[in-house]
Amino acid sequence: MKRITTTAKINETISNNLLQVTKAEIYYKSLGTTETVNASILCESLDFLCHSGIFADAIGWHYERDSKTNGYIVECGRMNPDTEIIVIVYLDICNGACKENIEKALEVTEE
Repeated sequence: MKRITTTAKINETISNNLLQVTKAEIYYKSLGTTETVNASILCESLDFLCHSGIFADAIGWHYERDSKTNGYIVECGRMNPDTEIIVIVYLDICNGACKENIEKALEVTEE
């Protein structure tokens, strides 16, 4: 089941060594093509976006557990008909990280 998260929460889980990027892709909806993104460039972009002020939370991120790899898949753009791209990030659990802590770190609670 896909759950909502934020740019800041994804960046924090990576920065705090709970998750590490194994692969990142951009899928172009109209072309049906996929482009691989370097993990370090993705992390730099996430960090930059987190510091962009009010625009940091403008992106609708969703995450789910990946049963094949026992990691996580985080993506944005799939559910937004107004964007041309889908960003898909595959994440592995870092050594010593606890699944419960990862879930708490990614979780968005509504007030």
